[in-house]
Amino acid sequence: MGAQVGVLLLVQLLAQVEQQMQGELKPELPADLGKGDGGRMGLMETKESSPSRLPAELQDEDLLFPGFENISLLAWPCGQQAIPTRVMGGMDAERGRWPWQGSLRLWGFHSCGASLLNRRWVLSAAHCFEKNSDPYEWTVQFGELSAMPSIWNLQAYFNRYQVEDIILSPMYLGASAYDIALLRLSSSVTYNKYIQPICVLASSTEFQNRSNCWVTGWGNIEEDKDLPSPYTLQEVKVGIINTTMCNNLYSQPIFSYDIWGDMICAGDVQGGKDACFGDSGGPLTCEKKGLWYQVGVVSWGVGCGRPNRPGVYTNVSRHFNWIRMLMAHSDIHRSDTWLLLLLLCD
Repeated sequence: MGAQVGVLLLVQLLAQVEQQMQGELKPELPADLGKGDGGRMGLMETKESSPSRLPAELQDEDLLFPGFENISLLAWPCGQQAIPTRVMGGMDAERGRWPWQGSLRLWGFHSCGASLLNRRWVLSAAHCFEKNSDPYEWTVQFGELSAMPSIWNLQAYFNRYQVEDIILSPMYLGASAYDIALLRLSSSVTYNKYIQPICVLASSTEFQNRSNCWVTGWGNIEEDKDLPSPYTLQEVKVGIINTTMCNNLYSQPIFSYDIWGDMICAGDVQGGKDACFGDSGGPLTCEKKGLWYQVGVVSWGVGCGRPNRPGVYTNVSRHFNWIRMLMAHSDIHRSDTWLLLLLLCD
């Protein structure tokens, strides 16, 4: 027993040292990041990167869903749209076009975006929970276009699920790197044509420089303009901007910030196409061979849609192993920090 305790203490110590080393490499978040009180989150009321820990044998075709290495995480096909995507940007979405999109709700009000990975697991941004991490005060709504469905819409409330556990990346230190969170729901999601999971790849390199990816959410439609009633889900077509170019854009004399390896940039260098406040935690998705994959999680940006200031997202593929291991060990809770760190260092 004593030896086991010693091993666990050693694992914790090594993980703490790794966190400190990563923290020394990570710059402070500038005050004018457009982050407000937490990235691009919002509460709607009535009005250097993480080094890859993926095995070498994981190639682009190795899907996380459904199943990986005899781990059956999902019985339903992922990444399928009920309605084909049209070429548009910054406009209302149609129901069924983004069936994995979730509205993460604090005390019943929309606060952040989220995406459905399987019947019990949801992906979002860690900074959404900086002020409140009590899972029992959070729910996730699926299958609805409006962030504020009518009180007479009983189906909307039937498709609202209680969060059971919130697990932030152990490497998240309150700034913008490692801005990712997994949520376990207290009950299983019922799939239909309007509620389906998104796919995830171990590598997103093939999506570099793609100009036809999409970001969705219920955030502001302009930097200083809230989404108006009836609060319909918005979709905008964006391009993936390679890390070198994005670093150059964020290395101007009046503003400088490093884009690390667990971040990915998307938008339009001319401006006008971007996520905004209230979109935090939502998905950046790209299509491949008829299926849709989540490439990023809305994380932060400087304002919204400004020229030469593309949106910055958490690169989901950099956290692939962490996601896979957590979902495979469904008995993990956020209090099991040593086990989370052990999985990361595996």
